[in-house]
Amino acid sequence: MPHDNNSFGEPVSFDVGDTVYSQDSESAGVYMLLDGQIDIWRTEGEQAYHIASISGGELLGEVSVIERRKHSVTAKASHPTNALFIEAEAFRRSFADPLVRHVVNTLAARLRSSYAVTKSIEEEGGPSVVQVKSDKPTIEGASQLVADKFLTFVEINEFPFVVGNVSSKEKHSVIGTNTLKIPLVGTPELSDSHFEIIRRSGELCVRDLGGPHGTIVNGDALSKYGMKAIGKLHPGKNEVVAGGPESLVRFIVIIPPEYQF
Repeated sequence: MPHDNNSFGEPVSFDVGDTVYSQDSESAGVYMLLDGQIDIWRTEGEQAYHIASISGGELLGEVSVIERRKHSVTAKASHPTNALFIEAEAFRRSFADPLVRHVVNTLAARLRSSYAVTKSIEEEGGPSVVQVKSDKPTIEGASQLVADKFLTFVEINEFPFVVGNVSSKEKHSVIGTNTLKIPLVGTPELSDSHFEIIRRSGELCVRDLGGPHGTIVNGDALSKYGMKAIGKLHPGKNEVVAGGPESLVRFIVIIPPEYQF
């Protein structure tokens, strides 16, 4: 962690997969991104949510510094990234103007409120608040176990798109043209080729590929050897679980409302 008090900032860099800061950690300063990309994740219990992607020219961590709070999200580099680190006190001094401080504090309060509203809606069983991140279907981790293996969401460009486990010492998922392999050694709930996303009769569906633990799609249990092997995906957010209801191998598949099947 840099400690230069120069208000112009100290150059820092992050490799792909580096954690800039973790949720609930103390805030030491602000990052002004020069290039690259940082992805923002928020964890609620066992669920991990990809909140946003921050790129060159944007600030990172300013809300926590201004409000003197711990970080409410985790920031991870999904691309090689260069930034300027500005120590917390130096950054706060730049907000001596009461009006500027009021505006920033108001925006921060709205951001915290949006987290709470989203969580409340989902807990009450209402419609999920979906952030569409691409004009193509995407998949990402919905549990901390899986989200830690993603650098960012993955676009699904070709079908069938197969998702499974891989015996590897790699920290992060291995992405192919139409495959996603997650290194979850010692996690039997996810088989080597566990499920695939397919096109069928003008819709996108998930098909279980015969692993011993099955697949759950939006609450419906699937098994290649059972009564139902294929589950439909709908526009918006879909939950896909590798294994039974207690499994922590959880994914979110988002289909843009205007996606052309």
